Amino acid sequence: MNEKIVIKVDEDLEDIMPRYLEIRKKELIELEQAVKSKDFDQIRMLGHKLKGTGSAYGFDELSILGTLIEDKACENDIEGIPEFASKVRRFLDNLEIEYVEMD
Repeated sequence: MNEKIVIKVDEDLEDIMPRYLEIRKKELIELEQAVKSKDFDQIRMLGHKLKGTGSAYGFDELSILGTLIEDKACENDIEGIPEFASKVRRFLDNLEIEYVEMD
């Protein structure tokens, strides 16, 4: 049983968060397909997007995983990438956002 991952996010992001998550889930499917075909350019690009956007939306774990994915793809090394992609899926599937007022 997977436990919910509760992340506190600035309430100012509440209106745009559904679209952000929709895009990440679409890109996750693309990432999983790229991993199957060992398309390192696509893997690198998708990892880069995760790395660049995760922390901005309060999801440091996505940025960390994106960095790991991008770095491995730059080396044309598939080892570890499927596991990192699975961790992204687990994160997105179990994410529960708590919107809070932040200064």
